[in-house]
Amino acid sequence: MSASHRIRYRFDLPDGSQQVFDFHFADPDFRLTNPPPEEPPFWTKLEFNQCANCPLNAAEHPHCPPALQMADTVARLAALVSFDTVGVTVLLEERTIYREISAQHAMSSVLGLIMATSGCPWTDLLRPMARFHLPFASESETVYRSLTMYLLAREMLGAEVGAGFDSLEELYGNLHLVNRDMSRRLGAATRSDPARNAIAMLDSYTTLLPAAIADSLDELRPLFESWKIARRKPI
Repeated sequence: MSASHRIRYRFDLPDGSQQVFDFHFADPDFRLTNPPPEEPPFWTKLEFNQCANCPLNAAEHPHCPPALQMADTVARLAALVSFDTVGVTVLLEERTIYREISAQHAMSSVLGLIMATSGCPWTDLLRPMARFHLPFASESETVYRSLTMYLLAREMLGAEVGAGFDSLEELYGNLHLVNRDMSRRLGAATRSDPARNAIAMLDSYTTLLPAAIADSLDELRPLFESWKIARRKPI
């Protein structure tokens, strides 16, 4: 396996220009290793609209880790408005994905990847999903991936995760606070709205998933009928 991973997002913008973003991740923990900006903008300071549940302190972390990594992306896409249509090509190690999509949807995919891998203590729990990044995932795909990530974490870590889905619901409650306050931070970063709307789209999943767990399990249950191994008869 390579010592690092790269995911490239290429934006074809309405004015005919392109913006290319290369994100590099360490192996095996898939933490984002892009260098931070030499002169971080004011809105990346940790204490600027700091998340209400942030456990970091400014002495050790002068800047908010995800904001620091978002700064370049937000600045280079600042001219977009939310419903601009952009062509986005995502180059992954395993495949290439292309979509023509609204600017806010495109930025939601990019910012979600950054947030999950840049060192925020809360969004860091989503890093296993980021390792198998699925750009432009639907609501049902996101619910499925969240549930399976959580169940795998529980299998691997046992009692450290906890029984049932209480810990997952608690996580998404904290992610809601992170998204809410990150949106306020981004409001000071740019006069355009795609970045804030992108975070709002990410936040919709923090309220969707806890409410959807029971219904989603009911919908998925028929897919797992064949796993009832004890009922199988030898051929």
